[in-house]
Amino acid sequence: MNPLKEILEQKKTVLIADARAYAHKVLMQHKPYPWHDPTLYSNYMKQVAALLRVDVLILRFDKMLEEELRTNAELVAKMGEKKRQGYALKVFMQDEGIKEGTSSLVNTATNTLHVHILTQLPSPLQLLQMSAQAVGADTDFSDEDIENASMYYADWLRSYKDSKVRGLLFDERTQEVAQSLYQPILNTASGYHWEIGFRRADALHFCGFTTSIPVLGSNFWLDKNAISPQFNSPFFTEIHEDAIPEVVLEKLHAFFHL
Repeated sequence: MNPLKEILEQKKTVLIADARAYAHKVLMQHKPYPWHDPTLYSNYMKQVAALLRVDVLILRFDKMLEEELRTNAELVAKMGEKKRQGYALKVFMQDEGIKEGTSSLVNTATNTLHVHILTQLPSPLQLLQMSAQAVGADTDFSDEDIENASMYYADWLRSYKDSKVRGLLFDERTQEVAQSLYQPILNTASGYHWEIGFRRADALHFCGFTTSIPVLGSNFWLDKNAISPQFNSPFFTEIHEDAIPEVVLEKLHAFFHL
């Protein structure tokens, strides 16, 4: 059984955290992310996990994909060779270098970190738009285009197969996608026993769960005097980039009465 399912069902304080921006500033001083060095990336994330001691840590692989589209000129050129809808995403998702790099990164990280891991990814629609924008193509897509994108996504996600990832969190904060259009991804996830969630502005929603996970706004971490709300179930928060480390630790201690 996937232990994340049990965690999401608990009736006590469970913290699911996105600390990417905060840790990037505090621990890395905004240096480039070591996406192409799995050992260095894993050691960095191990520092993050040790610093915060959260229950579930979000790895922002959406940012890895964004950077690849921004910096891999050779691949982007191949993606733009044909103009048909979805071609750019197909080439991007099928690139062996991307698959191998992702596999090495996620396997090394999840086998190094002693914390439950969710990886955040763009929704299929968002990834279609990102790949189209990279080549200057039209960004208006039909439901059929989105479902086709989910098929390529599902194949790419098999690069996770040897990892200890517990679930996938798709970013739907700007635009929601019908769950039916995720079906190829859901089929792959079911085979590997991954939990599937959707990050929206006010909550995280996981497939198969009737109760959503509330979001504690990131500005909470900026206010030293803000009272830590007491949750009797899992909750999610993104730690603000500009939060003061001492304040963050105080607030974490308050949540768990450490």
